[in-house]
Amino acid sequence: MSLDAVLWSTKGYGWHDFTSFLRVYDHIASVVVTARDLEEVAYDYLSRSAQLGTTYVEFMLSPPDLMRVGVAFDDQLAALSAARGRALESHGIDCRMIATAVRHLGPEAAIQAATIAAGRRDDILVGFGLTGDERMFAASDFKEAFRIARSEGLRATAHAGEHLGPDTIIEAIEALGLERVGHGIRAVESESVTRQLASEKVPLELCLTSNLALNLYPSIGEHPIARLAAAGCVMVLGTDDPSFFSTDIATEYKLAVGAGLSALDITAQANAASFREV
Repeated sequence: MSLDAVLWSTKGYGWHDFTSFLRVYDHIASVVVTARDLEEVAYDYLSRSAQLGTTYVEFMLSPPDLMRVGVAFDDQLAALSAARGRALESHGIDCRMIATAVRHLGPEAAIQAATIAAGRRDDILVGFGLTGDERMFAASDFKEAFRIARSEGLRATAHAGEHLGPDTIIEAIEALGLERVGHGIRAVESESVTRQLASEKVPLELCLTSNLALNLYPSIGEHPIARLAAAGCVMVLGTDDPSFFSTDIATEYKLAVGAGLSALDITAQANAASFREV
């Protein structure tokens, strides 16, 4: 698969809003067509992350995507396991995988993804998630997919409260049995929601550069991370899609510290919220 040269050379690959980001994401991801491609992409990211001091990464991967081009899920897991082994030996960094469903593809596609993931457990596979456009379909539409995944011991996370309001966060937690919430930044708009998140210690997976790049907030000073921390919410930092947002985990930490958070506290919360099996 080849890419348009202009698209490839443009910072962030030329997207301009969330809808175009999703379209460009699919286009860029289409160049990964073999298990070897997947292994090299994973190993490269782990290597670069290790150089920044990272010791553990959780990848998100939608199993049906590569299956559509002939890469069986067993081969996907083997590729990630091979990258993990190489990275552990060379750089001392470990990883796990969260199989995901793509929300805007609908509930039936999510059930397919959950069935694939639940039917093939592996040491590297620890969770099931829901990504994509949260403006499409209600969280409750994905109950069956998450029931299937959780019935086989997969931990649960899903994007909520990024583009929609705070009530959708609680809806997703309760409907899908979530242990973590992707983004969840809109929680700050509701005192009752932030109180519940803090009380139940449901971690929020925050991706600061992504939020700024997608114009959810104009600056880190206006980002709600400090207010969420002050409310007692548990937060972990992620890079979302780093090459699309020109970021890495060190950049995310710098932004968080610039907003008044402690790097040590963030790291401690991340370790506690990890889906890694010990």
